Amino acid sequence: MGVVTRAQAKRMRSGGPDLISLLPDEILGSIISLLPTEQGARTQILSSRWRPLWRSAPLNLEPYGLSSSIDEDVVSRILTEHRGVARRFKAPPHILDGDPATLDRWLRSPALNNLQELRLYFPPFVLPMLPIPQSAMRFMSTLRIAHFSCCQFAVDAACRLHFPNLHYLSLFSISISDDCLRTVLAACPALDKFDLEYCFYISPKPTIPASTLRFSSTLRVARFGQCQFPDAAALKVHFPNLQHLELRMVTISERSLHAMLSSCPALNSLMLTGNFGFRKFVINSLKLKRVGMYFGRSNTEIELEELIVVNAPCLEILHQRGPFEGNMRISIVSAPKLKILGRLTDNISKLELGTTVFEGPRAIRVATTMRSVKVLALRLHSLSLHLAINFMKCFPCLEKLYIKTHIATENMRLHNSLGRNECLDFHLKKLRIKHYLGKGSHLAFAKFFVLNASVLESLVLVVGPEMEESDWWIENQRRQLQLEKRASIACEIKFSSDDHSSYHRDIQEQDPFE
Repeated sequence: MGVVTRAQAKRMRSGGPDLISLLPDEILGSIISLLPTEQGARTQILSSRWRPLWRSAPLNLEPYGLSSSIDEDVVSRILTEHRGVARRFKAPPHILDGDPATLDRWLRSPALNNLQELRLYFPPFVLPMLPIPQSAMRFMSTLRIAHFSCCQFAVDAACRLHFPNLHYLSLFSISISDDCLRTVLAACPALDKFDLEYCFYISPKPTIPASTLRFSSTLRVARFGQCQFPDAAALKVHFPNLQHLELRMVTISERSLHAMLSSCPALNSLMLTGNFGFRKFVINSLKLKRVGMYFGRSNTEIELEELIVVNAPCLEILHQRGPFEGNMRISIVSAPKLKILGRLTDNISKLELGTTVFEGPRAIRVATTMRSVKVLALRLHSLSLHLAINFMKCFPCLEKLYIKTHIATENMRLHNSLGRNECLDFHLKKLRIKHYLGKGSHLAFAKFFVLNASVLESLVLVVGPEMEESDWWIENQRRQLQLEKRASIACEIKFSSDDHSSYHRDIQEQDPFE
């Protein structure tokens, strides 16, 4: 590492105009390597001091989502002129849409020797699928991350595979034979993350081989998509260290799903997206912290009808989103740490929270309180103050309430003798109503919270753009909401056409595949 001389240090203390250029080459090279490819290359024009740095800095070549100025000729020139250590090579469809021989020539470039991360995104909807060049296998001993998308994965039978350092393998929207997949996985002894999603327009969906589901005791993160799980495969699953599992557009039986989850004792995060084949899903896990479920409507597939949380002592987030007309039954028996719950709808045929039972839009009895729940999301056909108050009784420590609705009716049953409500008096701080129309039940609903929520800090009413831009409409709304009589003087009322809800930020976590 370079040394800063006394003269340089003196200029630094005196506040010279270019202090960063006084840093050693190694540090400046590391800074440049963190920039996007195009911006890193532009540092050459800063001064003669910077001109040679980019060509010797660690190479992260990512012409992805950048301007059209980075084309095949530019990539070829970079690989010819760069002298630094190669870390990452990422080629998107607009780069790989040319002659496959060009990609093969790039991968054989000495500039990519000792490559650690390779991401190849081939053009989608191209039939037959383009094959992965055999030259990609020359990085077997150094690769830590490999991502291949929209291609045919096949390996030369003469090629002896061994990826001793590969921690993350992603095969997305691909075509691959069972034998090839088995060979590839056997060659990855240190695999930590695995993403396997077959090509979505292949019909029927491929059947995942049993060997894929029991290949690694090192695996912590896994995603499987666009395939079928036969009972013979799922019942042999053994992922002792798996912490995050995601199934996307997978057909799997109820028996296989539960057997698979019971074979993942360390699992703390589960995502189910667009899956079919099971009518009932039971959560019975000692370590599961987060469950996300996204499912649609099908006329041909077996779909989810009942969700039961039997025993989940660590569960903090339970988010499910299905078709608006869905009438699923939900029962939460034991989830003492549950903080975020959604989205519940008024079409749910039956909702049991401990000994509290909601049947349709009304509560038969409110006998259990779940004080751990802080965030609740509802999707209602029409606003019901009676339903909202019952939920607040069931979740007395609720701090954030998100509601998505559509219809505004003219009549609403109000609670004239509300009495004490712990949630309204001490806890509810944020309320957001999407598709607010400013009349009928919508106006009465919002007004109730303005006048009764004692610690409310934010009321966001999501309206159409024409309403947000109408000063007269907003002023009339403020007058009808009687803001001068609001129970919380600190409450801010905002009319917005922004469709992005902070509820999504509440349930989001860092993508484990990044």
